[in-house]
Amino acid sequence: MALLVGHYRQLLLFDPPLNKVEAFVKEDVTLGSQDLRAKAILQNWGLREGMPGGRPCLQRRLHLWFEISPTDIDVADPWTDPPSFDPYTFTLPTSAGRVAPARWKHFRSIEGQTFEGEVCDFMDRVYFRQEVLMKYEGTSGFEVKDNGSVSSNHWGLVRSTSRLGNELIATGIGDFAEGVTLEEWPHWKKFAVEPPSREIAAAIVQEQTIPDAVNALVVALEVLNVVFAEVAASFSITIVEPLWRGSIDSLAGRQLKWIYPITADEDEFLKRATLVSTLVIEALRPSALRELLRTMESSLHLNDDDPPKSLGSRKLLERLTLIAVLIAEIHPRLVELPILVSRAERKARSEHEEDLQFELETYYRQVRDELAPLAFLYDLRNFGGLAHAPNRDRASNAAAEMGLPERNWHRMDYLRLLELVTNSVHKISEHLGAALLT
Repeated sequence: MALLVGHYRQLLLFDPPLNKVEAFVKEDVTLGSQDLRAKAILQNWGLREGMPGGRPCLQRRLHLWFEISPTDIDVADPWTDPPSFDPYTFTLPTSAGRVAPARWKHFRSIEGQTFEGEVCDFMDRVYFRQEVLMKYEGTSGFEVKDNGSVSSNHWGLVRSTSRLGNELIATGIGDFAEGVTLEEWPHWKKFAVEPPSREIAAAIVQEQTIPDAVNALVVALEVLNVVFAEVAASFSITIVEPLWRGSIDSLAGRQLKWIYPITADEDEFLKRATLVSTLVIEALRPSALRELLRTMESSLHLNDDDPPKSLGSRKLLERLTLIAVLIAEIHPRLVELPILVSRAERKARSEHEEDLQFELETYYRQVRDELAPLAFLYDLRNFGGLAHAPNRDRASNAAAEMGLPERNWHRMDYLRLLELVTNSVHKISEHLGAALLT
């Protein structure tokens, strides 16, 4: 048996000039041979007249053939390549001891050969450090899901697979054997660990998984979209596109869920925080915020510069949140909002209403504190050193204001950041909802 490949190509030169006709070689040419397992036939037919369409042309055809000889195969099992290791001695740790997963795998068996290790149930669990998945994250043709399962066009570990916190993934040994292709087994073995004790497993699962934390943030942003649309509708504004146009399936959304090794240095935190900023801040639509604020009062979307300039998306969201608090707590008329906002932001004061001034400033500090995580994302993007020249002192100060360490950030700090940003988005939705009910 062999694979025989053929190519056919035809070239036509219409209305050729006389010098091309005279220079054209009319003889057929044959190259190659059966011994070379390749052959090319060039048919040079010269000037062709009376062709369909009536235009004369020079015609040449190429027929190219070559043969690919097969490698030696096992006729009894032609579709399986032998693995680079001995499946009979390949074992993984289980609660029953070391077990050979090849017991449940179809491969070229050797008569009389026995498996090493113990015998266990098909669904006995095997455990791997989650770093085993880093090989497949971002690799073309692979998909890593939130539960730790991984699949490609050719194989998939998708049954009985689950995460244990952010340290381990577990799956049935039989599912591993049937799901993971033999070529990948050595890679997985490098990350295999002994089954954790009940106490260790309970401690590991106390940490929220990174995919769940990212999903919670996206849910909060989707809730904000709904509440914002309701507030806009109360002012007779139809929101065609959502306020937040991000997606969990975006590049930032996917990479935020990638494995975060416990040994990663602080640069990993800076990279992840920048991706959070991309997912949240850059996906906000400032035009929708400006339209709503302009509808409330024509100057609310502007700052206090001379001349006034439009606020950016984060500042617009902060001002809208402040206005929602003022509406819910003070119940002002819309025409009063600009001066109340200016006084709350300490750009104007009244000596005759000190109690009101104190109240306004208190609301402003409250909003600033609640939206501080969004400001942190902005500051970190500017000073963290990922896209700009690093200013670690500014980044450290911004982190400290959030209650995070000033340096040496790790995975727990990343999870804390996701929680803070999620809570901040929820607070905005709560304030907008309260104003809507006023």
